[in-house]
Amino acid sequence: MRRFENREYIVYKDFLGVLEREVNSITKKSKGVLDYFKAVKGVSVAGMSLSFSWGKERTEFSDVLSSLNDWANENGRNVTVVIDEAQELMKLKGYDILPSIAYAFDNLRKVNFIITGSEVRVKTKFLKVEKENSPLYGRAHVEINVNTFDKETSIKFLEKGFEEHGINFRKGEEVYEGLGGSPGWLTYYGYLYIKKGDGQAMENTRMYASKLLSKELCDFLVEGGRLGSKERYLRVLETCKSGCSWKDIKNALEALEGRKVNDGTVHIILQNLLDYSFLVLEGKGKYFLADPLIKEVNDVKCSGL
Repeated sequence: MRRFENREYIVYKDFLGVLEREVNSITKKSKGVLDYFKAVKGVSVAGMSLSFSWGKERTEFSDVLSSLNDWANENGRNVTVVIDEAQELMKLKGYDILPSIAYAFDNLRKVNFIITGSEVRVKTKFLKVEKENSPLYGRAHVEINVNTFDKETSIKFLEKGFEEHGINFRKGEEVYEGLGGSPGWLTYYGYLYIKKGDGQAMENTRMYASKLLSKELCDFLVEGGRLGSKERYLRVLETCKSGCSWKDIKNALEALEGRKVNDGTVHIILQNLLDYSFLVLEGKGKYFLADPLIKEVNDVKCSGL
């Protein structure tokens, strides 16, 4: 779903387009799949490919899942539907895919789901598995959080990765001090090191991280209508560089504005930063930057406004 991250909203047609392409990739690899779609409403089969309709007879997501389940059941297979960066589906207008996922959970034994995302909102605002009005409420699931690695794990991760490429790497501690324990940045560093050598790997990784984090922060401010509060959000991130308490944040905001800031405003700002995974809450009321390289983002200039 990352292809939709620059969209203000998406419609069912967009989702169907992605789904159609992925199902067609299966039909090219596995014989007989198309036969299970021929009687499905809104599906057209031509040659060795199919197309989904979003018009009057639109293709229902649940029907696609049912067809895949029937094919898998007859052929001793399983189907795993992976939805990456699923928080983008919060922008989906006019169609809710959660009832279809709930239907598959209850009735389609050969269909499994892996839902991934880089934001806490995937669980709390999209899947809403803990809310009674969510179609997925009460369904058993396994939750895996990929947190920032500690120093020891980061070093072992780098050493193991380089070992797979025949490199005896002994700069793990230095890399950790420069990049922190984000699995993404450590992986990107290793990629650059192997492709281009040690010389520019650290500098280029930090530059890339700074640009990407700046873009993500800008998208967060613009898409959420928060641009007018940009200085507030940046002040909170600045305050939490080395960890901060709720009181620290409130004091920092009041110092910024030269006036009293009510508790509700502090709560909204904090909750937004937590929901979008810019901050994490650890221990007893202590907030930290989710990615230490956010420190490199000194000035956020949102272009195209």
